[in-house]
Formats: sequence, C-alpha cells, structure tokens
Amino acid sequence: MAKRRGNIGMKGTFQLPLIDSALRRKFFVSHLMRILIPCFIPLFILGTLTIVITNQYIRYNVEQSNANQLNQLNELAQVISSELDSLSLSFDKDPKITLKLKSLLSAPSFSYEDMEALFYLKNVLDVPANSKPFIHSISVYYENPYNRVLSSRDGLTQINRSDDTSWFERYSDLRSRKEEMITEVRKIDAYGFDHQSNHLVTIYKPFSYGYPGYHKGLIIMNVLPSYFEALFDYFNELPGRYFYIADKDGEPIMKSSGFTQYIPLPLREGSQDGNASLSRFEYADNLINVKQVPRLQWNLISVVPKDSLYSLPRTIVYMTVILSLFSLLLSSVYALWITRRNYRQIVQIASILESADRPAQPMPDIPSKINDVYEWIIKSILETFLEHKYVKIQLSERKAKMELLELKALQSQMNPHFLYNTLHSIYWKTLQLTGGPNDACRMIEQLSDLMEYAVRSKDDLVPLNMEIAHVQSFIDIQHSRFPGRFDVLWDIQEGAEACHVIKISLQPLIENSIHYGLESREFLRIKVKCRLKGTTLQVTILDNGTGIPKERLEQIRASFLSESMQSDHVGLSNTSKRLSLQYGPASLLRILSKPGCATSITLTYPQQAIAANNAVN
Repeated sequence: MAKRRGNIGMKGTFQLPLIDSALRRKFFVSHLMRILIPCFIPLFILGTLTIVITNQYIRYNVEQSNANQLNQLNELAQVISSELDSLSLSFDKDPKITLKLKSLLSAPSFSYEDMEALFYLKNVLDVPANSKPFIHSISVYYENPYNRVLSSRDGLTQINRSDDTSWFERYSDLRSRKEEMITEVRKIDAYGFDHQSNHLVTIYKPFSYGYPGYHKGLIIMNVLPSYFEALFDYFNELPGRYFYIADKDGEPIMKSSGFTQYIPLPLREGSQDGNASLSRFEYADNLINVKQVPRLQWNLISVVPKDSLYSLPRTIVYMTVILSLFSLLLSSVYALWITRRNYRQIVQIASILESADRPAQPMPDIPSKINDVYEWIIKSILETFLEHKYVKIQLSERKAKMELLELKALQSQMNPHFLYNTLHSIYWKTLQLTGGPNDACRMIEQLSDLMEYAVRSKDDLVPLNMEIAHVQSFIDIQHSRFPGRFDVLWDIQEGAEACHVIKISLQPLIENSIHYGLESREFLRIKVKCRLKGTTLQVTILDNGTGIPKERLEQIRASFLSESMQSDHVGLSNTSKRLSLQYGPASLLRILSKPGCATSITLTYPQQAIAANNAVN
C-alpha cells in the first residue's frame, strides 16, 4: 500500500476525490467535442449551402422577374411606336390622305364632301386613341395659314382654341430635330374653366418629307403616365423595389409610387438593329436592370434594393446562429450529464479494485501521472487483477482460445460439399422410396451434378464443352418443370468447343431467358450460337420472348458500369462484372432487345488473354 501511495504521489489513504476536478474537466471537454463536431459540421454545411443556394436562387428569380416585367413594358412601348408608325403610314406616306388633310387645314370653308372626308380622317385618329387605354389623345398638324390641327379630342380646331397648346410653342424647335421620335413630359389643363391639369408624356413624330432636319408637320401622341404607374405598382413584388422610365439622358419620364432616387445610367451605344437590349449593374446597394427602347429613346429601369433581395438569406443566417447556440446549450447539458454518469462508473470500478485482495509479490511500475480515463483504468487493473488474479486470467485466456479453435474447426466443416452430399442422400432415399428411377431422382441427380461442377474446382475458366454439358443439366431440370414449353437450339462452330469460358457464365443468362420469356409466351425458342472470330469466342443467346422496354434496357446497361452489386437482373450484372474482372474493363457483354419481338445477349471471351496467363504461369 505504501508503494502504491508513493507512485501516486499522495500521503495517507488513497482518495479518488483528489483528482476529481481535473478528470471531470477532461471528461466534459472530451464529451462536448464528440457531441459538437457531429452536430455543428452538418449544421454549418447545411446552413452555408442553404444561404448560397437561396441567394443564387432569389437573385436568379428576381433577375428573371425583372427581365420578364421589363419585356412586358418593352412590348407596351413597342405598341406605342407601332401606333405612331401606323399613323405615319396614313398621314405621312399616303399622298391621298396627306393632300386631303392639308387642303382641309388650309380651306377657308368646307363643303359636304370635305365634312365627310374630315369625319373619315378623325376616325383614323379615334381608333387607336379610344382602343388603347394608355393613349390620352392624338393630334396631326401640318403647317397652314389658319393654325389648324386635327385632334382626336377636339376634331378640327384652331390651336389657340384647344386645351393643348404648349406643344405648338415648341414646334419650331421640334421640326428642326433629327430624332425619329421625340419624348417630352408636359402638363396641360383639362378644360379651360377647370383649374385641374393632366400630366402627360407626349411623343412627337415629325413628318419625313423635306430636306434632312426640316419637317413641315408632326404627329402628337399624348400618353397617360398613370397607366404605366399602375402597371409599375402591379409589377412590384418586393419591398422597396420600384420601376421608372427615363429618357435618353436618364431623366425620369414615368415612375412608380415608390420612386426614391434617380439612377445615373452608364454610357453605352444603342442597339444597331433597333431591338431593345437588357443590361444589369449595381448602384448604391441596389440591383439595377435597364432595358433600352431605341426607337423611342426610352430606358426601362427596375431598381431592387439589396436589403429586400437578401432578406431571406439574412433570416436563414439568424436562424442558423440561433440553432447553433441552442445546439451548444443542449450539447453542454448532455455532455455534463454523460460526464457525471461516466465518472460515477469509474468511481465504482475504483472501489471494486480497492477491495480486491492483493498478494505479496511485487507489482509492475504504474504510471505516476494520469492523463486520461484509459490510463486511470489501466493503473487500477495493474494494481489489482494483473497482480492478484494472474492465474485466473491465464485460465480464462486458455479457455477462450480453446473455444475459438473449436469454433473455427466447426466452421471449417461447413462448406458446399455438405449440400452436395445431402443431395446424394436425398437421391438414394428417393430411389429407395419410389422403387426405381423417376423424374424426381433425375432432377436431384442433375442438380447434384450442377453443385459438384460449381464446387469441385477453383478454376474460373473451363472449356466450352464442359460449360455446355452442365448448362444442359440445368436445361433438363427446367424441362421437367415446364414440359413442352421451350426449346434450346445449339449452333456451335467447329473448333469452338475447346475454347475457354468463365465457369457458370451461360447458365444465368439462359435462366433469365426462360424466366422472363415464359411469362408471356406459350412456347419459347432459345438459340445459342458459338462463333470464333479471330482470337475471341463470341456466344450469343437469342430468344423470341417479349423483349425489354427501352427505358428498362438503359437501366440494365447502366448497371453494368455501376459499382453497386444490387440489381434486379443479378445474372446479367454479375456476369458483366465477372467478364470485366477476368479480361479487363472492356465492355464484353452486349444486350440488344426489340420490345414485343426478341432479346439477344452476346458474350465475348478473349482467348489471347488465356494464352498470356498460361505463359506467365
């Protein structure tokens, strides 16, 4: 006892509580790490992947949504330009209409025919103005001595009597500009006696005749911004997102109710073919999508704040952190509980060791410092059982070894020959009971031959004629089970019988043909062709069964390349893998099938590989 106390470095009686706090801390840290690592690694990976995938998914969806919505706005803008083109074809390109309207604008008085023509021309303006909800009014102006204009709202009237006159004040500037279409934001009075005003976006299309840069008339189309603003609000799905339409200089023309700031647009060349182009960029924590409408010189702009775009990933981050803290708390409680339980077990083991009898022989040196629980248990074993129960341990070990040797001896006697010998016993017993040979005896005899063939030799390669002989035994057994329902025809080229094949490689395939073919055929024909082609032997098994569907055939072919051993067609899959293992990774099993007609399976046995193996041996 004194030696034991000296090795431990304690005075007086051995007391476990002196190492209690340090050992408990080690236990607690060890258990906590074992719990936290399996807990936090999946949580961290899942949280990271979720955040990244969600971020990409949301950004992609928002970009697609913005692109679709801007495309819809672009289609609406194209409708505006198309309406202006249609009006231009009538009032600018059609000489009959152009001359008639000019004469009406310049005539001092009107005849009945003039009134009818005026009614027709106004109807040309009324059709798009009344059918399109976003059009406020349309006017056509040619220079004339009476300053008359044809309007969809007022008909033929003088400009100074119309509610809309501000455009005429800028006419001299408009007719000298070279743009095909000019956009302007205006405010006009609704009626002369009303103080209300309408905010309009006016699109001018000057007539093209005359020398370049000089026009003697124009079409004025007033568009309602309120229609577009309502459409913007309908498109707005994310908080803080807004749309607006800007002119070529980036100045807002129409904007949604949530418009907060003007976005400076990057300089870029317009589309050469007149088609709208889409671009994306970031500005001031916003994701900007811009689609150009070259003919109108508009920029359709969508602004999405990143705060609203990444609100869901941030929520996932917060939830991940909260779950991590919660997991840490639970893991700490659980680790503390395991520590206390294990420590109580160790104290119990120590008390048992202390109570054991100790003989007088000297003990081996024991560690003076305890680093972990395993060293502590080893120290206790050295102090008790290795010293006091050495003989008992030796006897126990000897008894265990004897039991192990006995178990191995029993296991070594269990082999396939047991089943083979049992079949022979059943054969003679059946012969004895029936008084002579019968179908059951023949089936048992054939099955015994197959078992003997499978276990009597460890060689994996056998001559073809030996393989065929044992396949015929299998076929005879199947004939006994399905009399008159199938036939097997052998077509063997001369000289092929001596070629070597993998043992038990044909029987599983013929078994497949019989199993699946008899499910849908009253009579099944199977043909086995053996042909020598150079240094290879090809064996083709052809049956007239119902065939294999295309999708199922692809799955079977894929199983040939899979490393998994699980397959619905075990015979096909295992035979393909055995061919690959024996001859190399080349594809040596080919299966062709026509649904409702036939199935063909071809096995290739390279003979030069056998010769090379024999030479090496």
